[in-house]
Amino acid sequence: MKNQHATRNKWLKYKFMKTKRLLPYLPETRIMTRASFWNLLGKYRHILIKPIRGSRGKGIIQVSAIGNNQYGIHFENRRITIRGKENTYRYLKRKIKSSKYRTQSGYIVQRRIPRPTVNGRPFDIRAIVQRPKSFKSWVVTGKIAKIAGKGYIVSNISRSNGTVMPLEIAIKKSSLKKPSIKILISKVNKVAILTARRLESFFKGHRIYGLDIVLDQNGHVWIIEANLFPILSHFRKLKDKTMYRRIMAYKAGRKIK
Repeated sequence: MKNQHATRNKWLKYKFMKTKRLLPYLPETRIMTRASFWNLLGKYRHILIKPIRGSRGKGIIQVSAIGNNQYGIHFENRRITIRGKENTYRYLKRKIKSSKYRTQSGYIVQRRIPRPTVNGRPFDIRAIVQRPKSFKSWVVTGKIAKIAGKGYIVSNISRSNGTVMPLEIAIKKSSLKKPSIKILISKVNKVAILTARRLESFFKGHRIYGLDIVLDQNGHVWIIEANLFPILSHFRKLKDKTMYRRIMAYKAGRKIK
C-alpha cells in the first residue's frame, strides 16, 4: 500500500481530508506552535493537543481558557489550573518534553468539539467503513458509542476504563436535545462514506477505515480522526454480535446483512 508514512500521521490525513466537501465536518487543526496554540485557544476557548503519530488516546491534553488569566489543563484523569499565559505555555512544553508519548513528528493543536454525555460522561462514535475488493461501494458496517471513563477526556476504552454501547441507545440516553435518532444516524453514515471515498484516492487499495466521529450538542457531525487499522474488539463487547459478524465477513470479502 502506498503512503505508508501517512497511515498514522494525523496531520497528513487531516490535510488530505481538508476538501470543500469535508471541510464542514473537520474541526480546525494546525501544527502546534506558540502562535497557533494561542490563536486557536483564543478563538475556541477549548482545544486539544495531540501527538501527530499518537494512537489510542495517548498523550492528549485538553486546554481551556477559564477567564481571569487562568487556564485549565486536563490530562488523562488529572486536572490543574495555571495562572498566566507564559506559565501555561511553559508548563505544556515541559509536559510534552517529559511525556513518554513524546514523538519526533511533533504535535497538532485542534479545536475541541463539545461532546454530548451519557450519565455525565462524554461519548464519541467509532464508525467502521469497508469495501471488499469485489464490491463497488463503501458500506458502513458498524457504529458504536465509546463512553469515556469517569474523569477522562479520551474515550479510548482501555485507556479511560470506559464502556461501549449501541449508538442508538447512547443517543437516547444522551444529553442531546430531542434528537431524531434516524436523522442523526443518517448524517453519520453520509459523512463516513464521504470520508472513505476521499481517503480511498490517497491510500490506494485500503479497504477498511475506523472513523472517530463526534456529534455536537446541535447534532452536527465532526470527523475527529481516520484510522486505517481500527480495533474491532469494541463490537465484540456488545451483547448483540450482528455488527461484529458483519465487519468480520466484509473483512474476509463476504457480504452479509
